[in-house]
Amino acid sequence: MKLHEYKPGTAVEGDGYVIALGFFDGVHAAHRMLIATAKKIADEAGLPLAVFTFRAEDTRLKSGIRIYGTEQKLEIFKSLGVDLTVLADFGSVSELSAEDFVSYSLLGDMKCRVAVAGFDYRFGKGAMGDANLLHRMLTEAGAEFVIEDEHKIDNEKISTTKIKELLEGGKVEEAGRYLGMPYFTRTTVTHGIGLGKKLGFPTFNGDGTPSLARGVYRTAVTIAGKLYHAITNVGTCPTFGEREVHDETFVIDFEGDLYGQTVYTYYLGYLREEKAFSDSNELILQIKVDKNRAIKENGDLKWLEIGLNLQ
Repeated sequence: MKLHEYKPGTAVEGDGYVIALGFFDGVHAAHRMLIATAKKIADEAGLPLAVFTFRAEDTRLKSGIRIYGTEQKLEIFKSLGVDLTVLADFGSVSELSAEDFVSYSLLGDMKCRVAVAGFDYRFGKGAMGDANLLHRMLTEAGAEFVIEDEHKIDNEKISTTKIKELLEGGKVEEAGRYLGMPYFTRTTVTHGIGLGKKLGFPTFNGDGTPSLARGVYRTAVTIAGKLYHAITNVGTCPTFGEREVHDETFVIDFEGDLYGQTVYTYYLGYLREEKAFSDSNELILQIKVDKNRAIKENGDLKWLEIGLNLQ
């Protein structure tokens, strides 16, 4: 997948694209369906598929915790068959009128042949542009516009707000249904303080999971393309003195050196609240219980392996 850092006037290479439009925070199940619609149109038309979006970390966007960072979004786009991701500079693009965005950015710089967006997509300065304007202007220019209808689960709209509420409540299994895959983090392993190793359960520290409730989760970890059962604690490790909130993962039945490797942790279910134990022996016994529960409740990880295209 190619990447294009976009400011108005920086045209993409190529002769024409089917473009999926959106911020795509979390690239949740509805986003996936929208991209799948765009992918189908692109394949049938013999055109490459592009995604137009913004960096998750751009502070000029509305404030709030993001489900995923830019790198995670890019990895998901690639897995969905996207050929080009256009990462737009929010500051310059947001100053364009809705009409100029369509004329100069979509049709001019990005060579849009077909645009696909959600029914509630807004664009242009002050978010003045809507689906009706997009449809009219693209049609007049000889391009096409396809609206993706609203998608629901259990009669509730699939939304970033809903997913954040579930993650903040520790309901990762339910959040995974709305995301279309388990919530995950990406970490390049560095040296920690080694407490887990001293207890007989070596762990690695993640880069942080600000969306998640504190507690112990059953997880799965990919290391060099192979899946392992795991348990992950999100919290302060109060048994050994309060630390800053962090995530710490014990990979079950793994032997080897993880330092320097990039690993992915998939959150599959909530096991229990974090607590302070009276001593390390009590903690060790609890970790053994957590380990056995994780293996049992995770079950055969083949379903996840297939979903991640690791087979």
